[in-house]
Amino acid sequence: MLYYFDSSILLAILLDEKRKDIALNLWNEATIKVSSILLKLETITVLRRTFEHNKSRLDSSWITRKINELNEYLKEVNFRIIDEDIEKIIVLRKEIAKCKTLDAIHIATALEFSSLMPTSEFYLNTFDKNMSDLAKSLKFKIKKLEQEDFI
Repeated sequence: MLYYFDSSILLAILLDEKRKDIALNLWNEATIKVSSILLKLETITVLRRTFEHNKSRLDSSWITRKINELNEYLKEVNFRIIDEDIEKIIVLRKEIAKCKTLDAIHIATALEFSSLMPTSEFYLNTFDKNMSDLAKSLKFKIKKLEQEDFI
């Protein structure tokens, strides 16, 4: 099975969110993990911002530990760069505009990956409700989550 991950899943793990166990289960059941290069950029930015906003409460080694942990997870992911093919999908698929720009890039990247294999073997994983709803409308397989698990 091919699993596409957006940053909400990995950040739930790294930031010890209440959804961490669900995120870990999704992560660990994936035989092949794929994502947009955005996953790297979004997660490192959020970790750094979290550290900056919480410096007074966090140990000074927190950011180093979290970045090291992030890098271990990222080693498991096959990344797709944002290029003309992704741009073309966004231009042609007007319904992608139903979500935020970075989510639209994730959806377009997932569409590109999903074109390489049967849809029965491809899952899109996100805790973002709008992105999940759009993915379902595009016929992506989504693991069933409880309403309170979405952001």
